[in-house]
Amino acid sequence: MSETNGATITANLGIEVRGGNSQNYPKKSYELSFWADTLGASNRDVKLLGMRNDNKWNLQALYNEPLRANSKVANELWQEMSQLYYKDKEPDAKNGIAMSYVELFVNKEYKGIYSLTERIDKKQLKLKKYTTSIKGELYKGSDWGGAVTFTALPPIDNTSLIWGGFEYKHPEEYTDWTNLYDFVSFVETSSDAEFLKQYPSKFNLKNAVDYYIFMNVLRATDNYGKNLYIAKYNAGEPYFYVPWDLDGVFGNDWMGRNDNTTDDIVTNGFYKRLNQDCSAAGFRGVLARRWAELRTTLLTPDHIMAKFVANNAYLQANSAYQREQAVWPSFSYDNTQLTYVSNWLTKRLAYLDGAFSQRCTVLSATPGKAGPAVRLYPNPATNYLVIEANAATYDVCIQDVSGRVALKTTAHTSVSRLDISQLPKGLYLVLVKGENFVMTEKLVRD
Repeated sequence: MSETNGATITANLGIEVRGGNSQNYPKKSYELSFWADTLGASNRDVKLLGMRNDNKWNLQALYNEPLRANSKVANELWQEMSQLYYKDKEPDAKNGIAMSYVELFVNKEYKGIYSLTERIDKKQLKLKKYTTSIKGELYKGSDWGGAVTFTALPPIDNTSLIWGGFEYKHPEEYTDWTNLYDFVSFVETSSDAEFLKQYPSKFNLKNAVDYYIFMNVLRATDNYGKNLYIAKYNAGEPYFYVPWDLDGVFGNDWMGRNDNTTDDIVTNGFYKRLNQDCSAAGFRGVLARRWAELRTTLLTPDHIMAKFVANNAYLQANSAYQREQAVWPSFSYDNTQLTYVSNWLTKRLAYLDGAFSQRCTVLSATPGKAGPAVRLYPNPATNYLVIEANAATYDVCIQDVSGRVALKTTAHTSVSRLDISQLPKGLYLVLVKGENFVMTEKLVRD
């Protein structure tokens, strides 16, 4: 690695292609493991580009980002918005990652613009280590299971590192899903009175508010269950959210296409219940006050667009866009994208001004079904797809990977069965939209 100041680092590496669906892209993302030897028997910590000192790093390909800046701007904004509640105890802890642009060569072949990033792990969050019992906890939302969206409660299996869409990350020494299971069960099954009384001790309220605001400003429709982390600093402490994989944001979907929708709310089963807390010191009260505060400082079109402009100018000044286009013909730099993001952001913030200032009204709710939860099954599917929603009417749109609408309909019953037998086999995006909710999920037709 050669830095602009002339400093160089040479090291042996273990290299792994990373990502879920992004592994299908021609431009790959990588996880790097630095070695002190040639076989990976011992690790080597390195400090890169002013970021943390560690032996593991990620190289994000940014392949589906029109300006190669979405995730970088989003993570910069989150670092400004949110601090860990235990920062005074752990001054080096970070509730997210830093990112820095690099250009990559593999076997002397140029691979284009990448972002070198830190990782979300116990070291980044300074979680308490396992001794004779579980203290700190970390789970990654890696799939659209019912537990990550708080819409289902599958049984746990402590012999597996996967449960309900979550992937077990810390502690590595001992696997026990009981604590997280109990929290998901509490959200889904507790009475309204129990939920309102106990949730502030189970999940950090300020973090819940900040992530809800952040997720909705970005319209992060791929980050309300999957593509985030839920963590606990120490035994007896509350859980909190950590963002991750923020590429399909700021008016773009997870495939990098412009999506000009600005008038909806991104949510999950947990937030649907939180939104029923109308007390002055509760979720809705804190949300309104925090929104008003952020709208005068960080959450303005000028502040956010300044980040896009700065990243765009940096890549332009270094002619990186031209080299990216030369090596990846599917990429074409579009100078109208800055204007598109600016217009989208202005409309989005204006919509949220109204949505977050609405009068708080308590609605009757069935525990576990707070608001219009949506379930899709089977997935993968062959001949039919079943959609269950706590709504009488909702729109369904199925798009292929190129954005072409393969099926579009309006359902007039809470449970609908769609014939998909005529769709070609492959990967699709299902969008379900009701009056007060929107849900997107990937579907495999096999």
